[in-house]
Amino acid sequence: MSTVGVLCARGRVEEKALMATLAEVGIVSALFPPVDEPLPVGPLPVATNGQPFPAPGLIVDRHPNRQIARAVLSTCRALGVPALSAGIAATGDRLDVASTLSAHGLPRPLTALYTSEAAALAAVAATGLPATLLPLDLQSLAIRLSDMDVAEAVVEHRAVLGGTEHSLGLIQAGAPGEANLTTVIVVDGQASAVSLPAGDRVPAMALRLAEEAARALGADLVGVVLTSVFDEPAIWDVQPVPDFRHAAPLFTISVAATIARAIERRLEALEPASVAPERNSTWISISHERMRGDVVVRA
Repeated sequence: MSTVGVLCARGRVEEKALMATLAEVGIVSALFPPVDEPLPVGPLPVATNGQPFPAPGLIVDRHPNRQIARAVLSTCRALGVPALSAGIAATGDRLDVASTLSAHGLPRPLTALYTSEAAALAAVAATGLPATLLPLDLQSLAIRLSDMDVAEAVVEHRAVLGGTEHSLGLIQAGAPGEANLTTVIVVDGQASAVSLPAGDRVPAMALRLAEEAARALGADLVGVVLTSVFDEPAIWDVQPVPDFRHAAPLFTISVAATIARAIERRLEALEPASVAPERNSTWISISHERMRGDVVVRA
């Protein structure tokens, strides 16, 4: 039986819930990779204590450090190990994501790439205030630029830090607060949960936009952060490893169960029917029909 490797720094609430759900349906999972063992590079296995490297049959990307995640995902891809991940958002940066979404014609705020302090300030002036500085690394937090003095201070500080990492970034028009952002968790192409203030309403068109974004990115599991531009939903950012402990499921099963179902489908596709193990999949029969129209999250 194939083991599912949960790529993470440590087992948090989300990872524990996922692994427990997998165990309920007879799928073996383990934290991956072992922190005290090297990973093989290329198709040749590396012997560890006289044993071949125990490569999992499938990887689920849940690592908060994107630099580590990209390296491990690349190594696993070379070994032929498939992954459940955020696609371009898993291995790329914010520029890759923004460029891909724009190329697919999906609505986003006006955005500009800057490569110097002067270019950043010019971009702020062009997009207008307030604006947001988005570091290219998807794990880095966005920085609100409320006025030109703040923009100059932030950009100058990043320039002083030095290095290419801090001289590159995106300036994005607008600076919505947390209350004006909605995160839609998309699993296997379908919006499965939302995170937003209790009592707020999620338009059906916003859910469809999140699903379109996931398809454009080739993402199996991703959080799509939405805002509103001219009263229409627009993609603000993405989360390659979305938290779902407080997310409201859109179906009658939990987010962890939805992800587990996606994993099971993937394993079934990888394993010949004659050798596929029997699993307890009673939870799969629960209705997956989403509410028609808008979705309301209640307290």
